[in-house]
Amino acid sequence: MHLVFIPPTAYRRVPWKNGLGTTLELATDAAEPGGAWTWRLSIADVPARAAFSHFPGIDRHLACLDGAGLELTRDGRTIAVPREGTAFAFAGEDSIDGAPLGAGVRDINLMLDRARWRGAMRIVRHAGDARALHGDAILVHAAPGGGDVRVTSHGETALLCAGHTLVATATVEIQPQQEDCALVACELQRAAIR
Repeated sequence: MHLVFIPPTAYRRVPWKNGLGTTLELATDAAEPGGAWTWRLSIADVPARAAFSHFPGIDRHLACLDGAGLELTRDGRTIAVPREGTAFAFAGEDSIDGAPLGAGVRDINLMLDRARWRGAMRIVRHAGDARALHGDAILVHAAPGGGDVRVTSHGETALLCAGHTLVATATVEIQPQQEDCALVACELQRAAIR
């Protein structure tokens, strides 16, 4: 596999584990839709304060994709979820509540089985923030309205259209094509076997 493009028509709407909402599943490594996964990238609408689902053994990376912002509460502390740069990382076992700062808030969430994967997620919002991504798995989502992204991997160049998601391996160079962009870049490395 070099570059696999996933169109919005392939995304799946699935219920939150705690039943309090739904998420739009963009990409997973599941063998079949709805199957068990070891990594997942998804977007959730956050219309009101809600508790996060518990995911034992899962590491989560969260960023605010749309809207004025999202605040989390963990152990009595308030945490502002980043809108750009490195996503907020936390353990799926943590007890967390999320509260939107106004209407139209959507978050993007990378979930990794910590026995299998290590990783990071960044939100890029400026065209000048071109970069090379490296990993055993690379995920790039070009948010709707955030412009297309030029991707290059293994000598192959293609355009990732706004609203679409890319899954790749090894190294991918990304270059946003619109000054005010919104794209999500994830780098995953296989965890060392103990």
